[in-house]
Amino acid sequence: MNIILEFMYPLLCYDTRFKNQPLISSLPSPAPKQLFMKELRMGNLGLVITLLATFLFSWSNAYGFDPSEKSEGFSGRISAGVGYMMSTDQLKTTDENETIDSLDDDADWYDKFMPLALLNLRYTFAESGRQIYFGTPPEPSGPPGLSLGFVQPFRDGSDLDISIFTNPFSEVWRDPYLTNTDRKETRKYNYGARIEYDGILGTQFKLLYSFTRVDVNVDDIGDRFDDLERDGYIHNAEVEYKFRLGQTMSLAPNFALSVGDIDGDANAYIAYKFGLGVRKFSKTNQFLLKIGIGWDDYDDTHPIFDKTRNDTNYSAFGMFTRSDLFGTDYLFGTLMAGYQYRDSNIEFLEAQTFLSGVMIGIMF
Repeated sequence: MNIILEFMYPLLCYDTRFKNQPLISSLPSPAPKQLFMKELRMGNLGLVITLLATFLFSWSNAYGFDPSEKSEGFSGRISAGVGYMMSTDQLKTTDENETIDSLDDDADWYDKFMPLALLNLRYTFAESGRQIYFGTPPEPSGPPGLSLGFVQPFRDGSDLDISIFTNPFSEVWRDPYLTNTDRKETRKYNYGARIEYDGILGTQFKLLYSFTRVDVNVDDIGDRFDDLERDGYIHNAEVEYKFRLGQTMSLAPNFALSVGDIDGDANAYIAYKFGLGVRKFSKTNQFLLKIGIGWDDYDDTHPIFDKTRNDTNYSAFGMFTRSDLFGTDYLFGTLMAGYQYRDSNIEFLEAQTFLSGVMIGIMF
């Protein structure tokens, strides 16, 4: 599935209006200096942000809005850390995955460390509680990129969040099916709009819809096969309901539907996903767990593998966050770990990915 959720994901969802709530952020032990300098290249930035969005988006429902807890004026969060990824995904654009030997053999494992950094700025109006925000909040269609939006709270406890976003950092292979030669990266531009209505009419329901335009800069595989063109549009809709289990725990099942209206028929798809999130928190600690299963059904025969692609996606992710880090009320730290498995009827597209990380951040 276009995994509308997974891998790294909610730091930015934490709302700085709530300075007494536990917070999230994350990723593992430091890598050698030379590795960090290598990963800072723009060529790897897309992967870093994509992976971070995965973890972040999974927890985007963890911090509900409560008008009584807002504070006026500017607020923000800045966080940074390091992550470690190990994967067999042959579609990811990394130096370690640049050359493949065959389209039929089992994929080799590769790993990498990556630096991470996130930013979220908000301004809250005193009387209305309305907010304007800018930063790198996660989007269901992929990497967080840059987002500008506003939140309108209502008297029944619900709030409406409307934003526009763009992602100039994402990358794909120009032709992911080349063998025994170095594959070349190209930019994949995503931009669109998102609307979310949370706490509908004072209930625990949340609805979300996003519309994304996808534009691959140099689409060599699309030039070779019209059915593999990758430009197009993505529509994503999600519904969630939160069950309160006492004062410190909640359970949130959700369902998501994604429609990829892509120019290449073999890349056009309908995706379905069921997820379940669990949140347990205290004054200074918070634990989050999310599991999901989804299916991607593609429209037409893949011209290289001569079959219509169908994927089943499994994911599990956990996060532990400590606020008031080192006894300092504006510091927070997060540990996280996740696993994702894509089971495809096309062997080349099967993939496993493990990810872990640690982040430290400040809020103001």
